[in-house]
Amino acid sequence: MAGKTIEIKAEGGAFDAYIAAPSAGKGPGVVVVTYIYGIDGDTKGFCDRLAAQGCVALAQNFFWRDQESGVLPLNREGSQRAIARAGRIEKEKVMSDVELAIAELKRHPSCNGKIVMLGFCFGGPYVYLAACRSMIDAGVSFHGTHVSHVVEPGLVPRCPVSFHYGDEDEMAPQAELDAVRKAVTAGGNGELVVHHGAGHGYMFPNRPTGYHAEAARKSWDRAFQLIGALKTVPAPAAE
Repeated sequence: MAGKTIEIKAEGGAFDAYIAAPSAGKGPGVVVVTYIYGIDGDTKGFCDRLAAQGCVALAQNFFWRDQESGVLPLNREGSQRAIARAGRIEKEKVMSDVELAIAELKRHPSCNGKIVMLGFCFGGPYVYLAACRSMIDAGVSFHGTHVSHVVEPGLVPRCPVSFHYGDEDEMAPQAELDAVRKAVTAGGNGELVVHHGAGHGYMFPNRPTGYHAEAARKSWDRAFQLIGALKTVPAPAAE
């Protein structure tokens, strides 16, 4: 289950990604969309946990086209640089990269062909877009930021999605929660869950502040309820 870094060819070059797979058996492929700081130890840890639970997990570098493409520090200066970098992202190019990551997962011998996306903070909008575009079979967002910015009339999640927030998340005021709830539940496939006492970034155990163990456990458990439903693929009907 040891993870490794690979390269995936893309328009204009190639991007790096961290991938971890189970030691035996097959399971869903999971695209892990990290937060604005990049593929750090927490992100790799999530991938390793997913692999230990029977999934093939891949966290791609969403910032490879930027002049600052690496992992940024969890401090005030790093936050400013990370926010500026995230603002330079071209969403459609990123969605093209996601398609390439999904294709990479589906080619993996340990992937059963089903795809899940887990989005942390910055990743929330991409979970929503991927679900609405039928790119994935399930999606979970943990304290997603600016999800309402990508909501458009007619966009409806086409697979089960679960969006999680803390009720003390300064990045998700009530107006944002209301907009996200309306968007993700529009097609009858989604839910929005609010965890009492949790703030922004509550899923990350190594952040200086913000980690909330109970909210993180409940959110992870809910993610695995959706993942568990995709762990087996029905056999084709006999002709």
